[in-house]
Amino acid sequence: MFQGTIPGPMRSIVRETASLWPRGPVYVPCCGNFTIERSLAGMGFALHSSDVSIYTSAVGRWLTRQPVGIQLREESQDELGWLADSLDDGVGTVAAMMLGTRFLASVGRDGLWHERVVRSYREQWKVKHAETVDRLSGSDVELASYEVEDVRSWLQKVPGDAPVCSFPPFYGGGYEKLYEPLEAHFTWDAPEYEPLSDDDVVSVLGAITDRPYWLTASNHDVPELHPYLRGVIKATPRAAPFYVYASQARTRIVAPRQPIEPVKVPRLREGDELVGPLTLSLLKPGQFNALRSRYLNPKIAPGAANLAVALKDGGGRLLGVFAMAPSTFTPDEAYVLSDFAVAPTDYPRLSKLIVLAATSAEAQLLCQRAFSRRIRRVATTAFSNNPVSMKYRGLLRLHKRSPSNEDGWKFQLQYQGAMGQHTLAEALQMWAKRWGAPTMKTGV
Repeated sequence: MFQGTIPGPMRSIVRETASLWPRGPVYVPCCGNFTIERSLAGMGFALHSSDVSIYTSAVGRWLTRQPVGIQLREESQDELGWLADSLDDGVGTVAAMMLGTRFLASVGRDGLWHERVVRSYREQWKVKHAETVDRLSGSDVELASYEVEDVRSWLQKVPGDAPVCSFPPFYGGGYEKLYEPLEAHFTWDAPEYEPLSDDDVVSVLGAITDRPYWLTASNHDVPELHPYLRGVIKATPRAAPFYVYASQARTRIVAPRQPIEPVKVPRLREGDELVGPLTLSLLKPGQFNALRSRYLNPKIAPGAANLAVALKDGGGRLLGVFAMAPSTFTPDEAYVLSDFAVAPTDYPRLSKLIVLAATSAEAQLLCQRAFSRRIRRVATTAFSNNPVSMKYRGLLRLHKRSPSNEDGWKFQLQYQGAMGQHTLAEALQMWAKRWGAPTMKTGV
């Protein structure tokens, strides 16, 4: 219901730490999505919160029974007039804000995907809005007060001995960008404030930590707070770590854990000859995780696959694996999350056969069944220290080359290609002719 990026284990750490604090008022500046307030609900604290964003202020004012004070902008009436009746200056407005975070970024933008998103919310608005209102009405979060005020001035009013718990933004523009679509279509009595400078961040941290009881966290390592580091949270393999700092708390480390299942099928090995026909077999998530951990480059962060498939040769031996997910922005496209060959074998370019299998007509049918949509093309991303990926060269088209956003790689390469233009039999024939020569070994 509440939208946020704070990992789930953080709530447990907040609750555990706060159990050591004296009961009474707790102050939460930069309260964002009320993760802290939800964590402390029912513990006997009087929660006082503040923030400056339109989304947070809508929720905070409603929780403290204040008028929400948000209206649809006049210039947005033509595009969004159909939701104006839902703005009741109370829980209905809050529900509209929450739903708006999911689709308003697509309003007025070109493209089939954006048009479908807006149309879907417009057609289902009454049902979705009513469901959101019902869920909000069942919330157990209670606030003693909420103020729309900048963190720098608000902290000056907080008693020096009162506990403060906050996840302040340690970089500029984060919340402003997140709620930009809401600000573009709704008007409210927004406060005037300046984004936090580096000096402001130091000042805010000083105001938070200069007291007996406090807790703060960030997805940035803060050297000034190293003596108070109480925990590191990495909820998923691709998630950025969260660093937890507190005046006093137990030390905690949260690391991702993936389920592993044994894969008993034999694998192609050195000395084995690859024979047809090729076949595809579905993998369970645990089996895919096991094979990915065994064969995929460890520098590549794993992702969750909607469809994981094993490629076998005519002898029933595993040749490799590919994993797919439906594309976020292109309805008829499948995104290749992973594709890798087993090793070691006598075939140095076996990985190209895995790519050919992933773009085959048989793989296309599996994708269409799994994603319940027509699939005509594939896309994938390769990280490399070379300007092209030799694995995809000659099979997929290089769509975009840019500097890598992952450590250890120079380039991030975006590839696209057609799907279903060949069968598995044709893929094996093509691969054997162009890339299937085995390594010749000589004995002494």
